[in-house]
Amino acid sequence: MTTREQTLTQIPDAPGVYLMIGRDGEILYIGKAVSLRNRVRSYFQESAVHHVRTAAMVERVADVRTIVVTNEVEALILEANLIKRHQPPFNVRLRDDKRYPYLKVTSEPFPRVVFTRMVKDDGARYFGPYTNAHGLRELIDLVRLVFPLRTCREPIDGRRRRPCLQYHIKRCLAPCVGYQSEADYDGMIGEVVLFLEGKQDSLLARLQNEMTEAAEHFNFEAAARLRDRIVHVRRVTEGQKVVWKSRLDMDLVAIARARGQACVQVFLVRGGKLIGQEHFILDGIHDQPDSTVMGEFLKQFYTARTASAPDGNGVSVVRIARDNQAPVPVKARARTTPANAAAVPKEVLVAELPDERSTIETWLTSIKGQRVRILQPLRGARADYMRLVRENAEQNLKAFLAHQEVQETAQARSLAELADALELPELPHRIECYDVSNIGGTNPVASMIVFVEGRAKKSEYRKFKIQYDRGPNDFAMMQETLRRRLRYLRRVTDEDPPLERELARKEKFNKKPDLLLIDGGKGQLSAVVEVMEELDMTGLSVAGLAKEHEWLYVPGQAEPIVLAPNSPALHLVQRIRDEAHRFAVTYHRQRRAKSMTQSALDSLEGVGPVRKKRLLTAFGSAAGIKRASLGEIAAVKGMTASLAARVKQALDC
Repeated sequence: MTTREQTLTQIPDAPGVYLMIGRDGEILYIGKAVSLRNRVRSYFQESAVHHVRTAAMVERVADVRTIVVTNEVEALILEANLIKRHQPPFNVRLRDDKRYPYLKVTSEPFPRVVFTRMVKDDGARYFGPYTNAHGLRELIDLVRLVFPLRTCREPIDGRRRRPCLQYHIKRCLAPCVGYQSEADYDGMIGEVVLFLEGKQDSLLARLQNEMTEAAEHFNFEAAARLRDRIVHVRRVTEGQKVVWKSRLDMDLVAIARARGQACVQVFLVRGGKLIGQEHFILDGIHDQPDSTVMGEFLKQFYTARTASAPDGNGVSVVRIARDNQAPVPVKARARTTPANAAAVPKEVLVAELPDERSTIETWLTSIKGQRVRILQPLRGARADYMRLVRENAEQNLKAFLAHQEVQETAQARSLAELADALELPELPHRIECYDVSNIGGTNPVASMIVFVEGRAKKSEYRKFKIQYDRGPNDFAMMQETLRRRLRYLRRVTDEDPPLERELARKEKFNKKPDLLLIDGGKGQLSAVVEVMEELDMTGLSVAGLAKEHEWLYVPGQAEPIVLAPNSPALHLVQRIRDEAHRFAVTYHRQRRAKSMTQSALDSLEGVGPVRKKRLLTAFGSAAGIKRASLGEIAAVKGMTASLAARVKQALDC
């Protein structure tokens, strides 16, 4: 009996999520079901008639994993989160969703407004996702202009004696030195949230009252600041289009499809005003009906916008438990609820009613705290406006397809020209480039970057912490890097260590490159060829790009290959080389910065991160600890007299 057959006999008859696993451990598809047993078994019945794409997926399935939950809504939330995390190839999914930026209002005392691409369950408020990073940065700049929020990361602990420049240019009210109380600051954060939620009318009314009260108490400086804030908010409000006379909160969603691609357009209406619009390109749609695509989009879109939203029982999105076990609920933080509720409108207008409409409505209602309806307008003003949303989706899809066509043509041309110049047996679909970075042999590192079909594939980038420690020797360091990389391309035998066998099966290192590109000339290339001969990898194509003249060198050929300055192939290899250099230099700077911040405390037994932080908080720096007396050091929480003496001795050396 195979692993898959054995698993099928043990699947529980309960609601949950199932994961289809391929032979190499890759997650092929993620789905949910009211009855896991019935749904999963339906895929493998001999009498089952599947769509061509589904049949292709079933053929590749080697194992099935399941996660049991309590109800269908929890299954829906978990499914959307898992799709977002793993991006399975057979699911409908937001293109590059993990890269979409968010505006984050942090949960620390005296919160900040920051740009982030990582959504965490940390009690912060998240607004997004936004598809335009530049537009989001402009929004953050506007928020900081209207509201004098702090931008520094240092703790507000009363130790600072003077305000910084931000205070003097009226961009911060200096809570760090006590010029602004936490209550006043939190009130301003409440205004920021209203502004971001599109509730400018409520915000303007509040600011107007505060300005009037400040003027009545002859606090004209505060009144002037509030007046300026009102002016900025009104400028934003005037630029927003009034869609309905009634103060409605709704999202309008429409789909456009062409040439196997889909674009979803979303208009965000708050208080009857259009406050924003976003469009998203979807992957994995193929022949899926619009109702299925709409359902998958709504699940993933609102999962991203609500960022670990609690359900009606105050329990947040289910934390994933071990396979075949019930998930463990995680207590929700109270501060996340208002922002999540505001992210969901009372009505979601769609061009096509989604599959699982009632389940999605139940889930959104639990987040909003009041009934949410998904409607398909067929006549009247809403239907007219929905046509406008669809037209925007069609226009954005047309622009995306045109851009994609230009890109693919340019990439195909550059790959063909590069293959011709290097006399490669086929187009270099996968190119790996390597670079070494160090200063005088210190903190040496190397980078491996991957381009697939002429595009960077950052998920397969790798960093190497070089072990070679006998001074500056770029050749030896490059050899170490390639030796550590190419060993995964060898045929794995039972004599290899278990860990290496496991990595060779699962790691992306086992993907064979069509071209190895080395940042360097003849010397670096010769060093790499030695490693390839040593590992019997001479069949791999390799080339070196010398920086001085941008010439390409290949093994066994004394003269360089000179590409024309305007050659697409040259532009491609330069872009690849520059990316490898950037990645290596960034990692080297990180290592160098870390080594520069180390002190005698780091190597002192008994002083871990917690005690070190307490000492630095108490005395400000290692120099401050050195100046302190034994009694003062011993008085710090967690310290003892004997440990204080050792700290003093270590710093005095």
